[in-house]
Amino acid sequence: MSTRRKKKPAPAKRRRKSAKKKPAPRQILAKIGIGFALLVGIVCGAGALLWHYAPPPAALPEQAARPKAPAAKPKAPRVVRTAPKVSPAKPAKPVYEVFPKKEIARRAPKAAPVPVPRGGRPQVAIIIDDIGYDRQLLKQLLALDIPLTFAVLPQSPFFKSSVKAIRARGREIMLHQPMEPEEYPQVDPGPGALLATMSPDDLIAQLNRNLDALPGVKGVNNHMGSRLTAESTRMYQVFSVLKERRLFFVDSRSTVATVCRPSARMFQVPFAERDIFLDHFQEAGFVRKQFKALMREADKHGQAVAIGHPYPVTVDVFQEVLPALRKRVTLVSASEVVRVEG
Repeated sequence: MSTRRKKKPAPAKRRRKSAKKKPAPRQILAKIGIGFALLVGIVCGAGALLWHYAPPPAALPEQAARPKAPAAKPKAPRVVRTAPKVSPAKPAKPVYEVFPKKEIARRAPKAAPVPVPRGGRPQVAIIIDDIGYDRQLLKQLLALDIPLTFAVLPQSPFFKSSVKAIRARGREIMLHQPMEPEEYPQVDPGPGALLATMSPDDLIAQLNRNLDALPGVKGVNNHMGSRLTAESTRMYQVFSVLKERRLFFVDSRSTVATVCRPSARMFQVPFAERDIFLDHFQEAGFVRKQFKALMREADKHGQAVAIGHPYPVTVDVFQEVLPALRKRVTLVSASEVVRVEG
């Protein structure tokens, strides 16, 4: 029989103390949450300290080179103002002509003198250019009661009323056709102009529009045109229209290089050219001298063509010299001094 003594079992209280307590799942989750919150707080706090105390990072090259956009200006409040009523302004006068610094000498001799009947007087045609901008001066010129010829600018402010007044007095009307000068575009010949850059169709169409707008037109002369009147091709286009419409042409002779005379001869268009500018210097003494030169030119060649402009000094001197002019020459319309050259 074995003599080994059996161990006595431990009491129940001692077994419970020595046994390890296992935490509940709810406690585990709570501890994890608290730990995560502490970690987030530490990270955020460290980031805030770095942001506050650390120097800003260097800008990238493309960002450094890019200019800062200006701050938008606040929009001013909209103020509605009623404009005061004003009377319409008088239309500004155009550049009437690019006058030569000195008289243009003829490159070719003038046509043969026109025979003057024995005891008769030479003929003088005076054309007043640039009509359509000053109705009062036109009224004074019409009151002279002599056969002046009036050259009207297309699309001028008083185009229609001027044409009506001229026709009512039975005076001759021409189209004062703007043409490109050497000084273009610094000097603009005005609306309805013929330019060297136009196609042939456009140039012809523009000339026809200007003529269609001018009832009773008898002929044409050039406004400026020192460049265009020196180009044979362009003048052929112009004279083809004049030939078809049976109109005459007076060359204002704004350049010594003009080819208007040979072009008119080729198309058999009645033609004359300007002999005297009356008022390219607006001084009374100069205008008087030009009227005397006009009478000498008429005596020498049997006829002469002068061009004047609606300037007050021109009207004043015209009234002054008219009695002497009537004694020396016969004043006629431009259509009476043009002729077809062979």
